[in-house]
Amino acid sequence: MKQRIRYIIFCTIILINLLAISQNNAQTYKETLQFAEKQFSEGNYDLALKAYQRLIFFSEATEIFPLYLKAAEIAIIGNNLELAQTNFGLAYNLTDNDSLKNELLLKKAFCQMRSKNYHYATIDLLSINDQNKIFEKRLNFYLGTCYFGMEDFDQSKQHFGLCVSPESKLKLEKLFSKKNLYSPSPKKARILSLIIPGFGQFYSGYFKDGVNSFLLSASLIAIGINSALVYDPLYAIVSVLPWYQRYFTGGYTRAEAMAVQKRQNNRNEIYNKIIVLIENDFSDK
Repeated sequence: MKQRIRYIIFCTIILINLLAISQNNAQTYKETLQFAEKQFSEGNYDLALKAYQRLIFFSEATEIFPLYLKAAEIAIIGNNLELAQTNFGLAYNLTDNDSLKNELLLKKAFCQMRSKNYHYATIDLLSINDQNKIFEKRLNFYLGTCYFGMEDFDQSKQHFGLCVSPESKLKLEKLFSKKNLYSPSPKKARILSLIIPGFGQFYSGYFKDGVNSFLLSASLIAIGINSALVYDPLYAIVSVLPWYQRYFTGGYTRAEAMAVQKRQNNRNEIYNKIIVLIENDFSDK
């Protein structure tokens, strides 16, 4: 009899402790959520993100979906794009709603695009299947951007073409001309500077650098010739040729690098013009 009473008392104590722990956990969760929301509203995004991550770790499966979305939103604000796309991916795995899945894939791809991970973004985008016209336009715009970033300009033009009206397609064709996308040629800039120092920079539009390279090379040649006449050719070769070779090599290498940068700048300008073209087309509708 006494043993049964002890057993009942023991079970009662355990039950009371479990109830207390459960109540305490619920209180802690609520307090942490309030703290996270407060930090977010006050612009303390690092603290808010840590609080939401703590909530994710201790939450039930039914509570975790909106926490992933909030953590992803804060991560984007803090430019932590890898964490954002990870949270969008985890949220994607927790929903069976097809429309929501498509939206999450789009957001995940957006983070990857901003990180210039165009290949992975394309994989996610090609997994989307939605017949909504507005959503389809966003999807094609994102795919056009990814292929543009991967320098697959034919595919890029095809997807961007689905975002503009038939009247604007001619303008799009002109923007995707080879002159806009492939000029200047780094190879041509290198060859020109190999023939005449500075001409590769002139070709790419860097006139000041071209003048400097040409004058420096011409000055070294003049010093070499003068040294050969005043002293002897061997002295000119030993004293001047290493300097000339150094600046000559640096000149055509810089010319090639400048052409690469110039071409990238041109492509960035073209991409911005494509955005403006699509925005104007969309606003006119």
